Amino acid sequence: MKRTVHFLLVFLSSIILFSCSYDDTDIWSEIDKIKSDLTSLNQQVSSLETVVDALNAGKVITKVDKLDGENGYKITFNDGKTIDVLNGENAPVVGIQESEGIYYWTVTTDDKTEFLLDANKNKLPVSGETPILSIDKDGYWMVNNTRITDANGKAVKAQGDSFFKEVKEDESSVTFVLADNSAIVLPKSGGTYLSFESGEDELPVTFYPEEQKQLNFKAANIQSLEVAALPDGWNATIDISKNNVTVTASPNPTENIGKVVIEGLDKNGMVFRAIAKVGSKKIDFVNPLGVYILNEGSVWGGEDGSLIYITPDKYVLGNIYYNINGRAPGNCTQDLFIKNGKMYIIAQNRKEGTDGILAVANAETLKKEASYDEEIALLDWPTHLAVLDEQNIFIRDNKGVYVFDSTTKQLTFIEGTKGAAKNTMAVADNKVFVPAKKKIFVFEAGKHEISHTIEMDAAVSGVLRSKDGNIWVSTTGTPHKIAKINSKDYSIIRSNDITIGTVSAGVAAAPGITAKGDTLYHGGLGTKIYRHIFSTGETKLMVDAKDMVEDANIVYNTVAVHPITGKVYMNTLKGFSTDYTNNSINEFDFSGETPKITASYKNYTRYPAGVFFSSNFQ
Repeated sequence: MKRTVHFLLVFLSSIILFSCSYDDTDIWSEIDKIKSDLTSLNQQVSSLETVVDALNAGKVITKVDKLDGENGYKITFNDGKTIDVLNGENAPVVGIQESEGIYYWTVTTDDKTEFLLDANKNKLPVSGETPILSIDKDGYWMVNNTRITDANGKAVKAQGDSFFKEVKEDESSVTFVLADNSAIVLPKSGGTYLSFESGEDELPVTFYPEEQKQLNFKAANIQSLEVAALPDGWNATIDISKNNVTVTASPNPTENIGKVVIEGLDKNGMVFRAIAKVGSKKIDFVNPLGVYILNEGSVWGGEDGSLIYITPDKYVLGNIYYNINGRAPGNCTQDLFIKNGKMYIIAQNRKEGTDGILAVANAETLKKEASYDEEIALLDWPTHLAVLDEQNIFIRDNKGVYVFDSTTKQLTFIEGTKGAAKNTMAVADNKVFVPAKKKIFVFEAGKHEISHTIEMDAAVSGVLRSKDGNIWVSTTGTPHKIAKINSKDYSIIRSNDITIGTVSAGVAAAPGITAKGDTLYHGGLGTKIYRHIFSTGETKLMVDAKDMVEDANIVYNTVAVHPITGKVYMNTLKGFSTDYTNNSINEFDFSGETPKITASYKNYTRYPAGVFFSSNFQ
């Protein structure tokens, strides 16, 4: 390593002055190699310190493995610590030497080896209260962030590849041969060991929040075991008879990597440790395959609103908003909407200790970005919302529809909107469609008035955007009907009679219909689910959930179909009062000849206000 980083950068700069087309790939490859060499040498400093520390502390070696490429060894000690020892050819100028039973740092220049001294002319020990020996960004040796100088007062370059020549192993010991041919000998554990099957040197075992997993370990001649360390908020219990540790992750997802450490004693009282890396799985909350269920909570049970997220691989995060933010999104939460990377959650009641009537979170992380309470205190039991942008947040309450500008905190009532239904709003063609008895109000951005009113023949029980950007509308006249309305000119494209089942929403806060493409499902608040194929007009009973779901006495809010998977979700309760905690979320698959429940999640809901799919907002 004859050229320094500084030399290379100057050399490269001079070439660029003369030729804009010069290919600098080889130069930058050399720079990367230098950086890699220095990083490796820094790591070998740590390995050498660990070996000396192990010698002084009486540690033993439990495992020796060859590294990939067989250029060295991975050494595991009884305390669970591991190091990589590389076979070297070129010794660094910095080394170690034993004096009166203690190893000290040395420096060799001009074929002369001397002890490194501190400011008080004391030798610097390798183990114990050690100095911080490192290499700076320019490739010079440093002690405690000060460059080492030789007898001539010049800084000492960090050259060489390893402090070790080789590692020798026999049945009872491991010998570390140093660059000067001296050796450090450490004993093996003599058949005593403790290690995780996935150890510190492996990739971390990842968990969803509150997920439980069993980590298996191997042990021999260990007299007792205990959990010695865990990340904050995690729990673990040891089952010695099964050689495993049941680990429960913290409810709060974090990107940090932590360690689960178990500790045991052998018959001589020597401590053995096993270490496993653990971490949280990265959760993509806007994954189009994900499922949200918003809970109202129970006023009688003292529960605030909460948010459930079912991951694409069907893991349930039961109270994810609270776990991330430390507060409930609101009290009696009713509706949510996702727009421009933000999730908006509307709550019916004001309550201290929650994130207010309107909570706004980052849609990718669910971390709260804003909350509004006093600014919209005029609202009387708000229940639903639709968002065009930050200046046009439409909110329905008992009086009608308001538009809220979150940038100015201005709340404006839209005249003539009395009678807006307590049901979901739809957004299509950058307009908001709101059911209101036999009408549908249409709102546009920047307008604090009704832009258009669509008159229907019967009461509207649901509006939602169709895949082609138009509007599905269900009405409860005689007969019940499902229609598709053009979102631009408001004309009825087609209307089908529903001859069996119901499209009524009843007292539900969700639409009486739900759609995936041309296929719609309905059934009101009953346990029977019907499928309607709009292009053919065919309606068919698919299942009576009572026949498949235990304690399906109450259907709480209407069914919802995933717009990508086609799976249909139904929330059921055993009953009210204390029975509401006995509940289930059921995922039905109607793609085959007979209905199937492909997922069932017990006792997660708390009066579910609705099922939401992020893909419906995209």
